[in-house]
Amino acid sequence: MPEYTGSCNCGVVCFSVDGEKPMHNVLCHCRACSRAMGASPVHVYAVAVDQFRVTKGVASLKVGEGVGNMRHAFCGECGCHIHQHVDGMSFRAVFPVNFHIEKDDPSNPCGKSCMLPDELMPKAHVNYENRLMDAGDDLPKFTMFGNSQRLNNDGTKYQG
Repeated sequence: MPEYTGSCNCGVVCFSVDGEKPMHNVLCHCRACSRAMGASPVHVYAVAVDQFRVTKGVASLKVGEGVGNMRHAFCGECGCHIHQHVDGMSFRAVFPVNFHIEKDDPSNPCGKSCMLPDELMPKAHVNYENRLMDAGDDLPKFTMFGNSQRLNNDGTKYQG
């Protein structure tokens, strides 16, 4: 079963994720994610609570209130977001950008490749009606998580 490790930018908070069965692996355009991260869309990899574990720096992990019942956990030292969740929901949404996926790559000017492995590539866009711009990729676009209205790249209803 794939296990991913990750950390904040300064390395004070470390975590592991059991990636066997993610609940979602998506690009989220909702305002809660976008405003908290300062970018849109946000690559969200959601797993059940028992699939996420802080392995170092629990005392440095701070939780802030977000939009509605959204909670954002971040490192109290460097401010890096570690995970987010909705109060009362049994998941943790983590961010693959924080996973330790770098591989040596002499052809890259910095000597490392940060390309996501295929299994971590996002599978869809969600909350697409909140997008800041149209996405030009071939991923399916939806209004929400789960079985919701599918949309075209321009935001009109999908007729496929």
